Amino acid sequence: MKIKKIGLTGGIGSGKTTVAKIFAELGYTIIDADQVAHEVVMPGRFELEEIKNAFGISVMKGASLDRKKLGQMVFADPRALKKLNAILQPSIKQLMQMRMEFLENEGRVHTLIVDIPLLYERHWERDLDTVIVVDADKKTRIDRIMQRDHLSQQDAVNRIAAQMPLAQKAAMADFVIENTGDKDALKQCVLQFISENSLQA
Repeated sequence: MKIKKIGLTGGIGSGKTTVAKIFAELGYTIIDADQVAHEVVMPGRFELEEIKNAFGISVMKGASLDRKKLGQMVFADPRALKKLNAILQPSIKQLMQMRMEFLENEGRVHTLIVDIPLLYERHWERDLDTVIVVDADKKTRIDRIMQRDHLSQQDAVNRIAAQMPLAQKAAMADFVIENTGDKDALKQCVLQFISENSLQA
């Protein structure tokens, strides 16, 4: 059975995860690139060894990756971020595509929400039927990142600057959800999208 693949993206702090949770609450199946990214750096994975070799022992906390330390390092240095993406992104994409194929072959899911922060940067739109971008103003995003990730304002700004501008993503999207922080309004936008596209879970 052909699954409808809906890409979900935005900028860091835009509220994409909240929109994914609304889809999940409504019974839709989600594949989350951030979750897959956590899996590919688990102890014992070759990607973790490559990261340790590329960035040094300081990014490790025992046998595990110190994600906060690595984040501070790569989001302050575009070359370091490029190096990290070269290690991780092929594995993330391969694992996600395997999961998408499994669900398609299983035949029980009509619509799949594919939650990908770097959707446009990694040209995922070619593999998807429709793309939703979650948008929010920059000040709100900075405040959310600082509060959620316990980061300084400069670290939050660096993380936003490391991504494709959100306005550029919104211009390319099939559907834009404006996130003002009102969850009821967000849910109405999601329901509108589902209705307009006649989506079955």
